[in-house]
Amino acid sequence: MLKKFPETKLAFQPGTFQMKMGRETLAAVYARADIFFCNKEEAERILGLPTGQDIKLLLTQIKALGPKIAVITDDKRGCYAIDEQGAMLHCPRYPDPKEPYEITGAGDALASTTVAALGLGQPLAEALRWGSANASAVLQEIGAQKGLLTRAQLEERLKNPPAEFLVEAF
Repeated sequence: MLKKFPETKLAFQPGTFQMKMGRETLAAVYARADIFFCNKEEAERILGLPTGQDIKLLLTQIKALGPKIAVITDDKRGCYAIDEQGAMLHCPRYPDPKEPYEITGAGDALASTTVAALGLGQPLAEALRWGSANASAVLQEIGAQKGLLTRAQLEERLKNPPAEFLVEAF
């Protein structure tokens, strides 16, 4: 199916079922992905590595599977990305107004919002900011959808972000 529509953009965020299939089985999907998302523990599992790996190693090895861009979330540390040229970025987690209520859906919010921002023409660094800000909003509610911000709410939140909310190369 992927070969039939080569112009279609593909974002890939494997679930438990896909990870159990193994990276060899999904090699064509990894190779075809424009952007890939997972958390740090999932990256280690996909790559068959023990826990505690360096994030740069994980980004490099996930990108070697084929996606043009790879994004790995790392809980309170935010997310890390490697772009098409191999440049690495770190986006901190958007500062929470209060302790997170629940983490369900935060990674999905980050991934979907980042993809939406890229689709709207935002550069990767700004797209990661959008994703992080929306993920932070989801952390304040119960469930995966409650708390998701509209585009207008997201843009308002990012007008005057906290000083420490900067995407940086690393």
